[in-house]
Amino acid sequence: MHKKLAGTLVAGTVILSGCLSSGGSSSSSPAPSPSADVTITYTTHGVPHVKANDYFGLGYGVAHAQAEHNLCTLAEQVVTLQGEKAKFFGPGTNNANLLSDVAYKAIDFESMAEERFSLLSGDAQALINGYAEGYNNALAERHSPQDYPTPCRGAEWVQPITANTLLATYLDMATLASTRNFLQAMAAAQPPGGITQLKNNSEQQSQLAKADDQPKPLASAFDLTAQLDPELVLKNEGIGSNGWALGTDRVRDANSLLLGNPHFPWDGASRFYEIHLNIPGELQAHGANMTGIPIVTLGFNQHLGWTHTVSQAKRFTLYQLQLDPSNAQRYFYDGELRDITYKDVIVEVKLPDDSLAPFTRRVFFSHYGPMIDLSSVNPALGWSTTTAITYRDANLGNHRMLDQWLAMNKATSTAELETALAEIQGLPWVNTIMIDKDGNASYIDASVTPLLSAQAEGFWRNAIANDPAAQALWQDGAGQILLPGHLSQFEWVNHPEAVAPGIVPYSLAPKVTRRDYAYNANSSHWLSHVEEPLEGYSIAFGPEQVVRSPRTRYNAQLISDPHAFGLTLADQVFDIEALKLALDHNGSLFGGSFRQQLVQRCQANPQVEVDGQLESLATPCNVLANWDGLYNLDSRGAAMMREFLQEFRVSAHRDLHNNLFAVPFDPDSPADTPRDLAPLAADPLTDPVLQALHKAAKRLSDNNVALDVALGDVQYVLKSSDPNHRFPIHGGQSFEGIFNMISKNARSLAQTGTILTGQDIAGSASLDLLDEGNGPVAAYRINYGTSFALALSYDEQGPKAQVYVTYGQAHDPESEFFADQTELFSNKQWRSMPLTDSEIDAATLRVVELTLP
Repeated sequence: MHKKLAGTLVAGTVILSGCLSSGGSSSSSPAPSPSADVTITYTTHGVPHVKANDYFGLGYGVAHAQAEHNLCTLAEQVVTLQGEKAKFFGPGTNNANLLSDVAYKAIDFESMAEERFSLLSGDAQALINGYAEGYNNALAERHSPQDYPTPCRGAEWVQPITANTLLATYLDMATLASTRNFLQAMAAAQPPGGITQLKNNSEQQSQLAKADDQPKPLASAFDLTAQLDPELVLKNEGIGSNGWALGTDRVRDANSLLLGNPHFPWDGASRFYEIHLNIPGELQAHGANMTGIPIVTLGFNQHLGWTHTVSQAKRFTLYQLQLDPSNAQRYFYDGELRDITYKDVIVEVKLPDDSLAPFTRRVFFSHYGPMIDLSSVNPALGWSTTTAITYRDANLGNHRMLDQWLAMNKATSTAELETALAEIQGLPWVNTIMIDKDGNASYIDASVTPLLSAQAEGFWRNAIANDPAAQALWQDGAGQILLPGHLSQFEWVNHPEAVAPGIVPYSLAPKVTRRDYAYNANSSHWLSHVEEPLEGYSIAFGPEQVVRSPRTRYNAQLISDPHAFGLTLADQVFDIEALKLALDHNGSLFGGSFRQQLVQRCQANPQVEVDGQLESLATPCNVLANWDGLYNLDSRGAAMMREFLQEFRVSAHRDLHNNLFAVPFDPDSPADTPRDLAPLAADPLTDPVLQALHKAAKRLSDNNVALDVALGDVQYVLKSSDPNHRFPIHGGQSFEGIFNMISKNARSLAQTGTILTGQDIAGSASLDLLDEGNGPVAAYRINYGTSFALALSYDEQGPKAQVYVTYGQAHDPESEFFADQTELFSNKQWRSMPLTDSEIDAATLRVVELTLP
């Protein structure tokens, strides 16, 4: 790579003169050299504004910017994708790395990418080629592994990438809510009674022949039984969001308003990265993407803005196969027998002495897709002599994602964006919540979704109405669909308007454009508008007229009646400050009248009987009586309410058991039901509600957490082991009915992760135990939740935006941009995005000019 030397050379980066440190701004930022192919202007907090002449240059510039502090993130993605985690990091806890490697090698996203690369548009290909080139040059600039960012410094596994590998990471990302859920289950699936001769569908014969000549001491050295978390496998817990679109009828001092609030991991590959992209006369977009993606994935241009929420629509269907009684590796299909095929894979495993040994594993497939073992979730979902589970994934091979976001970046109207959604169908697992400069507000679930046959639709609706086992799998719509696998009538339907076989065309997807509002908080499409729900869609998009999650219900109440929560005046009209307050106020569904009812009960009945002894409720009752009902840093009582609600948690979309409430769900009042505290038991000493309050108080006390602890003292993030990187965090969890979602989640864990969390405390709502230097301490240590929050408005002068990037731009503790914005979020300090040339000039820290190779 060649760089135009327009200023001072510092550590291999060209810094233009006239720029100040990160704490200041430049009054007269110099103009970029006209001969530069790519110009990156960094503004306050390390936000890059990438300007290029074409898409190759744009991808190149994005890679250069992202690699500066986030190089390790993409490098780890590639190691995972290529099935080499066990090679570099060992088999992992419970052999998790080995299970992952087996599955990734069996799927082989890189071969899939090689087949599909030519199907991308020329612009998308150029973006990918440019990014790969830019990443590799940024890597080459670091003279040795000791020059890598902190999370991977000295690592041998950081390697150059190809354009094909980069596309493979997108194919992998497309399966975040489907095949990624089943990696361990796929590697674990083995037929009962051992393996018999089957048909081989792999192309690895020469490799396997060599492997057969090698000793295989590891063939039985590892237990590959998968211990699956049903919350991750069935419910996609750990990815979520809130999104609001407000049209001209509900806004003041603007044409429209958008609030984007993704809930994603604070560590690893799913971190958002703020960026501004500019190809003069071709593309101008602001917003955020993830490491490795050279386009804005949620954000805005001069004409419209959008955010995404994780859709409850299904990405796959499970199929239960009926097996040949004489051979569990054959299954019935329309009265005939079919063979279960297989693919043998070889994984290198790092042993305790740092040597490598080969591990071979056979992975099995039906014509639907991979065989999986879900017996740890439900014994009936394992591979027995009579039945087995497989699945079909609508997003496996979805190469259209980058082209979809590129078209959204360039769209000039709601109609144009909808046309792009219909023609590309590339959004893998998200809803789109959108506004335009003309005052329209839209909700669209254009995510890739299976098109069920009439027989499949009817079968599953009947099953969830009558079969407890199906209801347990469905989980109020947060779970999954299981269909009979022995009849072709349950296959997906090919539609002439759909861009891929078996998926729903855009014309049949739930969507609405209004002049008042639309929103989503990870429930299905149904309650996208409280007064006028969307109805009549396939069950594959999620249920209608059923209970919503506490967070969805709180969203619904806030957006439909904001004056009741102090967000707006009586006219219910939002301005940008009211919009931000929807996130910042940290109220909850249970902090008002519900809390008051609970306090009244425990004051009137101040004791419970536990193991024949009377136990006082005076302290927890007083704590809740004095709680302000909020989840702010200084709120005392939030932890008490959290642990109380935890006693009623259920693994379903409703989150909380029906027996907590007096008034059941009513489809005619979905935002307000269920509600009110369940009636007092005949014997108050054994009342389930009061018993739960005692258990919650005891759990906190047993772990040395004061019942009236200020939330900020017990809920915080340890961004690294540096004490200066500890920040108190406001907000709460979805089951608490809070907008500002903050939690701990296993999906956040990464090999290059920097955030510290501890050992989970059994029964708690995410309390964990960690020694921070003075012995083990129980706390709510955060690694997930509100991430890139966007408050966007359009008026006659164009867009204006304020943001939180809760974890900062850099994934390197040595960077000045590692924790700066975490402190801003902790203090509720929104940051204005510089959009105009003058605003960018005023905020400029440095300018880097690149000449393409």
